Amino acid sequence: MKKVLLMLLSLSFAIHADSEMANGQPLTRQVLALQTLEEQALDWQVLAPIINEPDVSLPEVTETQKRLLAIVVQLQDSARAVDKETAVNARQRLIDDGVDVAAALDARARYMLLAQRRAESLNTDVNGKLVNMSGFVVPTKFNGVKAVEFLLLPYAGACIHMPPPAANQIVKLSYPPGFEVENVQFPVTVRGTINADKQTELVQLVDGKMNVTMGYAMDALTIEKYYPDTMEAIQQRDHKEHAH
Repeated sequence: MKKVLLMLLSLSFAIHADSEMANGQPLTRQVLALQTLEEQALDWQVLAPIINEPDVSLPEVTETQKRLLAIVVQLQDSARAVDKETAVNARQRLIDDGVDVAAALDARARYMLLAQRRAESLNTDVNGKLVNMSGFVVPTKFNGVKAVEFLLLPYAGACIHMPPPAANQIVKLSYPPGFEVENVQFPVTVRGTINADKQTELVQLVDGKMNVTMGYAMDALTIEKYYPDTMEAIQQRDHKEHAH
């Protein structure tokens, strides 16, 4: 009986060792734990839960009146006397045009608060889930030629020569092994665990440093090109098509 028990025990250790050496590499506890999770494809819309609040209607004003309202907002609380006088003059011009300045500014404030709530509403149901999702990466931290931290974004060009998307459309991506980004215009597919984790950081982008509010964080297990062709192959194919 003892021999049988010893054989069974040895066999269990052997099976465990083989599973940890899959593909010739030991699997970490994190990877082994994730193998028990059900992976799901994640759509960007899932990250932006709907806020059931009525839209705020803004008053109809001309472009000139919009500029005057902007002057009032920007300068009315200034400590400089000349700025205050400019704001008073702008307000008076609006009143002369029949614009209810107080109502317009109140509507603007409520509109911006609602827009912020919608932009920063997060879906906590995704917390801890193993997902795969596709998008575009903007590297923010490098280790040599490879990027190890990124912003994962739903469309190309975001945060490059244009403002960042809503916070719930930005995923802070961490990938310690590093990924060489050939072109930020080329999409990738990322696989890893995601969590709602709003944070604002000063990140280094192509245009310089920028404060970016990110709604989610992901520890990536893999990053793969969305298209199997390399950038060079695609460029060569495009060149041939244009040549014909």
